[in-house]
Amino acid sequence: MQSENQIYTDMIKDYKEIKEVVMQYVNGCATGDVELAKKAFHKNAIMYGYLNGELCAGSIDALYAAISQLGAAPETKYEVDVMEVVGTAATVCVVLEDWHGLGFTDFHSLVKMDGKWQIVAKIFHQ
Repeated sequence: MQSENQIYTDMIKDYKEIKEVVMQYVNGCATGDVELAKKAFHKNAIMYGYLNGELCAGSIDALYAAISQLGAAPETKYEVDVMEVVGTAATVCVVLEDWHGLGFTDFHSLVKMDGKWQIVAKIFHQ
């Protein structure tokens, strides 16, 4: 049985790793670095939400295309909150402000696979 200290140590480690993964996405958006953003997502990740009133649904490749097309946005502000971690599943809320003049609230679902946290789904509101 794990000691209470070990449980908290493991929990803090997970929160830190999750935030680092999500920051790859945030920093990829702000710098226009698609390859950095890709590091955060599972290769089969999905994305759903409305962009300018139109449903954007399916592969995360649409996000990569937008980052590539729009480029860097150094004025981007962000807030990242790890909402819940249960074993190998986690949910994170990201608020992006002034990303190319747009604002988004994202809900990312992460799964820990082979010891590594990855975003498997991005649900967003513009």
